[in-house]
Amino acid sequence: MTVSKGFLYHATGGPVVPVCCAIKNNQLVIFDEHDNKVIYRYSSASCEAESKLASLPREIHLPHGDKVVCSAFAALDEWLAPKKGASLFALETQRKWLVASLLLVPLSLYGLFGYLLPWSAVYFAAYVPHSIKQIASEQTLKALDYSLLEPSSLSAAEQQRIQVHFSQVLANIHTQHDPFTILFRQGNAMGPNAFALPDGTIVFTDEIILLVDKQQDLLDAILLHEIGHVEHNHAMQLVAESLFTTVIISTYFGDVSGALDLFMGVGSTVVHNQFSQKHEWEADNYAISQLHQLSREPDTFAQAMKKLATLMPTTNENLSQWFSTHPHIDARIDNASKVPETP
Repeated sequence: MTVSKGFLYHATGGPVVPVCCAIKNNQLVIFDEHDNKVIYRYSSASCEAESKLASLPREIHLPHGDKVVCSAFAALDEWLAPKKGASLFALETQRKWLVASLLLVPLSLYGLFGYLLPWSAVYFAAYVPHSIKQIASEQTLKALDYSLLEPSSLSAAEQQRIQVHFSQVLANIHTQHDPFTILFRQGNAMGPNAFALPDGTIVFTDEIILLVDKQQDLLDAILLHEIGHVEHNHAMQLVAESLFTTVIISTYFGDVSGALDLFMGVGSTVVHNQFSQKHEWEADNYAISQLHQLSREPDTFAQAMKKLATLMPTTNENLSQWFSTHPHIDARIDNASKVPETP
């Protein structure tokens, strides 16, 4: 009869009792380590065991809340075999399944994040009603107006001049979304920026208008970029992608806590940023394509990016890409600049 040393923890507290455990007559026998006096006898049906993990000690929950932790041994593992985790342990101890998991888990993650997740986000985002987009946009703008933005300091005449040019751009392109609303705000901490809300509201900050020296062709290029976000329904896709990413990462790593909490947070950020960068590329290419159709120079978009580049700190391009929501600005400038000029 194999005997394993361990410790008995009483549900009511008190000192931990050093014990020995053995399987005898298909029962778990727990006896005092010092005087060999039997403390408990239990059948398999009356106990609950945690899943076996390699050769770590077994944790067995006894009736009335007591718990015993003892070294694993073959007879005990067999006695607990019908318990929770036995089938998982059987898989874990077979080398072929270990090797298969090393291949299948990365491949499945690649398939999920690389193909299934983007497709699902596009599919589900397409079914979000316009009324929901409108409510989300209104609430987002209210929150930004309350916390970050202020009314534009541009004169009414300046705003009207820019609006007229924007209206001409909108009148000469074909879009699936209609209408678009252009607003101006003072960005403050947000700085030079332009962003699109799901319902087609596009906001320009005073700072970005001043950054491009009020050059209308550069503002038009930026407008087309933001229209690209609306046309591709990026806002709703990003919500779906973020939700699905959280669910998938929680499914794969949800049973791991403590040390992996930080890793999971960083992992979610990196995945989210890769989707965001993809959206930026799509919006960039939309703007470049529309500039071609309007018989304008795609280089105007590159010029606008160069203006923004003057505000960017110098960083390690390879490292910063993982933690940035936008593609590296030099790559965006090159993408716009390499397009053949319009005859």
